[in-house]
Amino acid sequence: MTPEPLAATELRNVAVSIGVQGPEKLTFVAAAVNGARAFSEWAIALGYDTTLITDEAQPLTIERLAKHLEAALIAGNSPIQRLVLYFAGHGLIREAEQGLWLLSDWDSSLRAVAVEPLRRRLSRFNIQQIAIFADCCRSLPPTMDAADLTPDAVLGRGPYATNAPEVDKFIAAQDGTAAFAVPGANPEDDRCIFSGVLLEGLWGTDSNAFSQTVVGKVTSRSLGKFLKTKVPDIASRYGKTLEPNVTPSFSDGFDIYCATDLPAKRPTFPEWPAPAAGLAAQGPDVTDRQFSTRGTKFGTLSSKPGSKLNGDAPRPFGFKTGSGFEVKGRNVLRLWVPQNCVATIFGNTNCWRIRTADGRELVEPAPVLIEFDGGLSAAVTALPDFLTSVVCDERGVSALTYRGIGRELGTASSVKAIEQLERGVLRADDVRELAMSLRADKHVDPVLGVISAYLYDSINDVDNIRRMAHYYIEHGQAIPYDVCLLAQLNGQWDGQKFRVTIPATTERLPVTTAEQGSPWTYNATVSGAGIVGGVWPWLTQGWAFLADSIGDDSSIVLPQLIDVKTHLTKARFATFDAEGAQAIAALLQLVPQEPLG
Repeated sequence: MTPEPLAATELRNVAVSIGVQGPEKLTFVAAAVNGARAFSEWAIALGYDTTLITDEAQPLTIERLAKHLEAALIAGNSPIQRLVLYFAGHGLIREAEQGLWLLSDWDSSLRAVAVEPLRRRLSRFNIQQIAIFADCCRSLPPTMDAADLTPDAVLGRGPYATNAPEVDKFIAAQDGTAAFAVPGANPEDDRCIFSGVLLEGLWGTDSNAFSQTVVGKVTSRSLGKFLKTKVPDIASRYGKTLEPNVTPSFSDGFDIYCATDLPAKRPTFPEWPAPAAGLAAQGPDVTDRQFSTRGTKFGTLSSKPGSKLNGDAPRPFGFKTGSGFEVKGRNVLRLWVPQNCVATIFGNTNCWRIRTADGRELVEPAPVLIEFDGGLSAAVTALPDFLTSVVCDERGVSALTYRGIGRELGTASSVKAIEQLERGVLRADDVRELAMSLRADKHVDPVLGVISAYLYDSINDVDNIRRMAHYYIEHGQAIPYDVCLLAQLNGQWDGQKFRVTIPATTERLPVTTAEQGSPWTYNATVSGAGIVGGVWPWLTQGWAFLADSIGDDSSIVLPQLIDVKTHLTKARFATFDAEGAQAIAALLQLVPQEPLG
């Protein structure tokens, strides 16, 4: 959406700059605080109401961050035109755009700042635009403790109703890679590579940062282009690879970060020092070693009939119609299904077919719990005319793949994208383009649509998530629950399923070159109605958003599920311990189906 201009007496620009140099058990990175202080100096000079928060004098915890961040947001009780949020320190990446920032006590508290849930909470503070600058690693968790971190949204629900602020994102590193700091003569001279280049662009001290179309201005897009060009160049001087992940989304005319006529004198930045050993990586692992994510292949897709599936993924089983599941990795004890359904064995105890109680094929989605040995249960959805492959490891479901009856499992491009997502080494010039490439096959495997929705959500592109919902019903398919949740759809619960209404979307101009050839990313869509595929989020990370949707005229969240989410395991897809599974079974009146078929 294009933000409405506010009168000069009403609008406020706010900057919050966060630097964490010495978190528990991790390499001390003085450059993180240096970068936060330098960013705050720029923000003050540009007229932002600025708050600097560091761990220099005392540890920076979630509670301390929440206190200062909320104070900055509600000061003066006036609307915010733009919030710029900067973080420098150590970070991680998990799942689909689930970035984590590590604070001082991350290891003892086992909590980390969850960037996307925080961004969603910020939408309740009357903000028109949010710009996120993150100078930290996007490495995968190198230890079990890091993998077990609980994502924390930091803020509460906020004083206002949810709006849809525009989002700019400037992230130092691609997924699965490290960001780096260059040591100076003294600790106060240490510089993070990304932040050093970023500040040259924000201040306009490098003419290459200025727009070629908007004379005398540094805009979202010109800043992004500058970062993607100069950051890799500076990193290469030190024998490192650093490719920023940039997604500029601010509307034209509302995307200015700097102009030639600054209200303050520009600083003079020192030359980058000569190459030297000992660059510090801003992540839990201070080497360049790449980590493979736990579990098995996310996508398990095949690009041609009869080809071998990747990794440990199960080969889809062979009945021609209906709905069913095949499970690999754990033994299945039983399935729990609605009272109007029945689950029977198909071939072996890990292959199940779902039908209605009177023996007909499913015509509507059905919630299913797959109970494994060892006390875990997968919370999945049986979709009409889809076969489902499930891979379970020690934590629960690590891979979930749907295949439409009579359909292949995907294209070569989607195979590549899913494998990259699994390895945590995404290479995308723009989150928007990655989301577009994934959604192209969403009708073949709805999981691709779910992942695409999380990517669109990370830049607050609600309209494109609604476009996806529209095309699901246009294809006669149920809309995956996560898509409905992130699209902020309203609906009704009839005791067995949700039905939702989808607002119309308006046509817009293509944002990227890739979008120009894909009109379904920017065309207008009409309003409609459809059935939701499931009762809960498919991806575990989506459960953090349930509470945010209560009270916003949303009726696609069963409030009782919010309490159950404490029983989720750390698996990629929704998996519960025994107590959580029992609570869900009781809530939905699911009945057990023993392997007797």
